[in-house]
Amino acid sequence: MRAFFVVVAFVAPLVLSQSCPPEDTYYYPDSQYCDRYRQCREGVQTEEQCPDGLLYNDLVETGRYPCDYPAEVHCGSRTKTQPPQPTENCQNQYGYFNSGSSSECGYFYTCVAGREYVFNCPAGLAFSSHSYRCEYADESPDCDAEAFLGFACPSEDDPNQVAATGFAMYRSSRDCREFFLCLNHSPRLQICDLGRVYNADTDACDEPENVNGCQNYYPADELKAIRERKAIEAERREQRRLSLESRRAELAKRRDG
Repeated sequence: MRAFFVVVAFVAPLVLSQSCPPEDTYYYPDSQYCDRYRQCREGVQTEEQCPDGLLYNDLVETGRYPCDYPAEVHCGSRTKTQPPQPTENCQNQYGYFNSGSSSECGYFYTCVAGREYVFNCPAGLAFSSHSYRCEYADESPDCDAEAFLGFACPSEDDPNQVAATGFAMYRSSRDCREFFLCLNHSPRLQICDLGRVYNADTDACDEPENVNGCQNYYPADELKAIRERKAIEAERREQRRLSLESRRAELAKRRDG
């Protein structure tokens, strides 16, 4: 009986190694675990496991590291994974994770080997654990848009606004640059470009002197500097446009000539 086991132990690796292509690197999925795979490198097979939080992507072709974040992997029937190894704000050793509060959606954790790094979304956007991106708050499954933005859309929107633009807009009470779009009664924060404020009378961003209560939103010297910088940028854009038109006209003349 002992001799039988010795033969099996010797033959099994030999059969497995013979199933590998003799050159290059290939990967094969485990039949049950989504974070395990077989690697064939130069004819030698090894059993591999992705780091905690990553999954084997069976769409990866030869060579590239095959472990990806869950949002990029379709496991199919491979439903098992290794037990998670969480740390304080990391559900797994690797991954992207929300703040844990549906009213504090504007930041998220990137976890690398169990160490967390905090990243902030742009103002008004919320982290989505579904897409691993910062989205509008109402599009994130992790976020309560009203609690996060501190604004609730009226139960009935202005029909004239909706007919004209497809949505209703409302001024923010906390900041002259901010206003809210209401889509399907869900708020989305918008911010006017630097140097302007939201004008509720025109439903557009405007110069601060045209908006009651926001005339002094910018200090005078800051507003002057902003406008001077914008004028310089506008002049440069116009020069680039004219130069491009001139080159196009010259090329067209050469073709026609």
